[in-house]
Amino acid sequence: MKKITSFSTTLIFVFVLICSTGIQAQTTQTPLKQVCLDNTEQFSITSKYVKDETYVIQVGLPDGYSTSNKSYPVLYVLDGEISFGIAKGISDVLILGQDIKDIIVIGISYGKGKEYWIDYRDRDFAPSKDTLQPKGWHLKAGGADNFLKFIKDELFPVVNKGYRTNPDSTGIFGGSMGGLLTSYILFKQPEMFKGYIIISPILSWDSKCVLKLGTEYFVNHKELNRTVYIAYSSLDDKEYIIYPTDEFIKMIQMHNYKGLKLVTGILEGQTHASGFAIGITNGMKTLFHP
Repeated sequence: MKKITSFSTTLIFVFVLICSTGIQAQTTQTPLKQVCLDNTEQFSITSKYVKDETYVIQVGLPDGYSTSNKSYPVLYVLDGEISFGIAKGISDVLILGQDIKDIIVIGISYGKGKEYWIDYRDRDFAPSKDTLQPKGWHLKAGGADNFLKFIKDELFPVVNKGYRTNPDSTGIFGGSMGGLLTSYILFKQPEMFKGYIIISPILSWDSKCVLKLGTEYFVNHKELNRTVYIAYSSLDDKEYIIYPTDEFIKMIQMHNYKGLKLVTGILEGQTHASGFAIGITNGMKTLFHP
């Protein structure tokens, strides 16, 4: 009896071992695949304006793009590492619900990991150094003008040639430091985009340099034929974001630009991070309403 029990135990052990080995072999032979978003593709551009930088450009196309002949509005998205997927997913839902027109979403990213993105977005999004920042912070800041040359002279021509875009219906989304850049573009080169989505911008930067730029712009310009959505989260930092953004909005309203459509909002109960998705949703509905 003991021999039979021992044999049975051995048989069960061998069976389990064979099954386990088979499962392990099967798992090993079937490599995992990355998750991909439908109707997306990407390409790279090595810039001659931003030294030693090759940008990864993500493209999100609307359903039916391949079978249509029409041209589409375009939303350019900064911080593509995190914002492209958010923007593409939200745009798909809004298009499905007929809340916005069909649009193409273009993400601008680095493709070199989170640490690189965090480090080098300062270089591209900040128009100047900020001596008031804590020591060791934002050391690469100040290259925004070169980044704008990349967008205008290198990215735009490739996108407009490779895709059926409507250059007269383009927008840009930026949040946080990206919001600083989009605010800067609005008064530095407003002709670059027809619409601006600005979420929780760091407008305290360099002694409110963008607010000064906006004041200077008004001296020679009384018309600003653009659509602008600006919002911040109610739980944003008051000194860095809320107070200077309120000041920025009041300045724009005071100038009463001809042709300007300005929509503002406070994202109640949201933090600096959680407000992005809500902000870009409201912004797309403002810029691309059917």
